[in-house]
Amino acid sequence: MAGLIDIHDHTPRGQIEFRYCLGDLCLFRIRFQGCIARQTFDPAAAPLTRPFENPEIPKDVDLVLYGGRHITERLPTIQPTRRAICYIRNQTVNYYIDLAGSFDDYLKGFSSKTRSTLQRKLRKITAMAGGTLECRTFRTLDDVKEFHRYSRQIAVKTYQERMFDGAIPASVEFAERMRRLAQRNCLRAFVLLIKGEPVSYLYLPASDGALVYGYLGYDPTYARWSPGTILLYLALERVFAEQQFRYFNFTHGEGQAKELFGRARFLQADVHFFHWTLRNALAVYGHAGVEWLSSKIGQLLETVGLRKMMRKLLRHWFGSEAKAA
Repeated sequence: MAGLIDIHDHTPRGQIEFRYCLGDLCLFRIRFQGCIARQTFDPAAAPLTRPFENPEIPKDVDLVLYGGRHITERLPTIQPTRRAICYIRNQTVNYYIDLAGSFDDYLKGFSSKTRSTLQRKLRKITAMAGGTLECRTFRTLDDVKEFHRYSRQIAVKTYQERMFDGAIPASVEFAERMRRLAQRNCLRAFVLLIKGEPVSYLYLPASDGALVYGYLGYDPTYARWSPGTILLYLALERVFAEQQFRYFNFTHGEGQAKELFGRARFLQADVHFFHWTLRNALAVYGHAGVEWLSSKIGQLLETVGLRKMMRKLLRHWFGSEAKAA
């Protein structure tokens, strides 16, 4: 199988969720049961080659997912065959940082203007905090409950929480997952506090020697001081000093923080093979259609100069509602 691996009885199974979104607004979601064959994070891994051979999809699941596969060019989104529907999602850039060196060496990769901007932001928020700025690290089993409490205090104020459940989850299942990670020394989490109050959080699970950019959120009240950027900057300084992980994986997708802090990148994609059923076909073709429509709306707003304004309005509106609630 070209670039893919065979599915066997021990391949992890789990829920895979498709979100049907127009921009940041989640319309609805559909969940599937799938076999999940994720690739170990390795920027030097060989890219996928075509044609793909259809894997044997177990009868007790809807699909097989090969996550985070390297590609050299964009591939056709949907490739139906007699045996399966091949749906290729998240074809985008994956930013990452090689953590092998020192933090000072990492900073040398920024332009002098960017380094100056980051230092100015740090001085600005420190002055605003009046000497009460604090960055706390959470990594042990005993830390999990406190980190979750702090992060949720911030999450309920964010537009990600209000619009599409994009903030760190409140569920008992997620808390248990964090505990399991902490027990294996696979959790790094950070909270930025001002006068003892949490203003930003960063959640980084670890997998196969790489820290994964999980959740970053901040209190919109402090947006003018860039608390999320400052927390990521301070967290990276500590991660470099620790020298316990090989990479910092920003995962797929564009974003201001990823583009600013990501030192290298490659193209990647998630390859799904679905059983041919009416539900699966409607879900796949419908999802591809909504993704296409969302992209076209975004391009139109960008062309007429309204995209940034719309995002700011949505963040302000939902952030204000969350604060009032």
